[in-house]
Amino acid sequence: MIKFGTDGWRAIIGEDFVPANIEKIIQAFCDLFCDASNKKIILGYDRRLQSPESAALTAQVLADNGFTVLLSDQYCPTPCISWMTKNNRALAGIVMTASHNPSGWNGIKFKESYGGSASPEYTKKIEQKILENSQNKRVVQKRGIVASFSPKKEYVNQLRSLIDVKKIQQAGWKILNDPLFGAGTHFIKETLQMPVEEIHTEADTKFGGLNPEPIDKNLGEMMSQMKSGQYDVGIATDGDADRIGAVDETGNFVNSHQIFALLLKHYVENKKLKGSIIKSISATHMINILCQKYGLECIETPIGFKYICPLLVKKNALMGGEESGGISFAPHVHERDGILNGLFLLELMSVKKKRLGELIAELYAEIGSFYFDRHDLHVERPLIEALESRLAADPLREIAGEKVSSINRMDGFKYILKDGSWLLMRASGTEPLLRIYSEASSPQKVNKLIEAGRKMAMQ
Repeated sequence: MIKFGTDGWRAIIGEDFVPANIEKIIQAFCDLFCDASNKKIILGYDRRLQSPESAALTAQVLADNGFTVLLSDQYCPTPCISWMTKNNRALAGIVMTASHNPSGWNGIKFKESYGGSASPEYTKKIEQKILENSQNKRVVQKRGIVASFSPKKEYVNQLRSLIDVKKIQQAGWKILNDPLFGAGTHFIKETLQMPVEEIHTEADTKFGGLNPEPIDKNLGEMMSQMKSGQYDVGIATDGDADRIGAVDETGNFVNSHQIFALLLKHYVENKKLKGSIIKSISATHMINILCQKYGLECIETPIGFKYICPLLVKKNALMGGEESGGISFAPHVHERDGILNGLFLLELMSVKKKRLGELIAELYAEIGSFYFDRHDLHVERPLIEALESRLAADPLREIAGEKVSSINRMDGFKYILKDGSWLLMRASGTEPLLRIYSEASSPQKVNKLIEAGRKMAMQ
């Protein structure tokens, strides 16, 4: 069974990620849209093992079905495909990537015509068509066109049009960039056209032994270099560059929640923008507080940009964000872009003439301190299902000695405590993991709640 997860289809290379399954998925897509008047597809790939070959195979299947394909002539950030899809008024965008998953994985992401992540309804139709085709194989006789495009032209120009490049250049920040061996390599330097120190830029399908996810445990080298005092800020992106992470001037990790809040303040206070804000259930409560302050609508969704994107379109929302580092900006495209978010952080620093650590201290002085952590447990699906049944049958009234004020069942089990801190437990949509999240006013309280979640999971 080929099943789509939180964002696209992902599988282990050589097991389920094999040419036969790629062909099944793309052929199912072709059959669903065979009568579409617009048959233009934007196609890209990241730096993973088998990504270029899989993109070439995908292009051939699409062309055989009469689609016109614009294929990236090199590795390409996923946000580039999102933007190209929207800007070229294409039918869809397709990317060969497994995003932040370990190096043994690869996958396929679909982007709808507006550039955003394919909705659950969209991918469900592909799954169903795969099943139909397994019983009734379709004979393809048409031929389409495959052309190429350079991701370092139109996309970089688009990024430059959204930020004040001159102000960032004049600020003269000493920037350290870590693309984690991924598809975001060189794009910040290309956009700013100024000196940017880069690490982990080599083509390495093993990602240097790291998971290409821009979180603290994978950014040890950047954090160490930042502690030397040679740099003002560190910017990191994930394997396909749609997620953001950062490190401040003293070497402290700046998480996605802090970035989400800082960018919201930047858009409203400095860029004078307004609009609805969409956030996933695991995103920080700081966004709720800021939205209340600015008089903005704040809407919560299950985890996954496939849930955020439809609301971004429906509301023409100013921005959307999630805990895992994906944040969108409406004037660009209703989809995540880690590279653009990094550039906006640099713009904010340049406008305020302050570094990230100072900006976070200013934020906390205004709305209070918020700390967050997430712990992933490798748990097989039957055990996760047993835990979910147990939690549903016996709602918790107290966690770690604290009274539970409410339980949110939108996606997993989110326990909100009397003081506003919370604990969320849910199954990953992409890997065999139980994810435990917590936010509170101190690191000690966060650790206490995470440990309580671990104990519940291991009972």
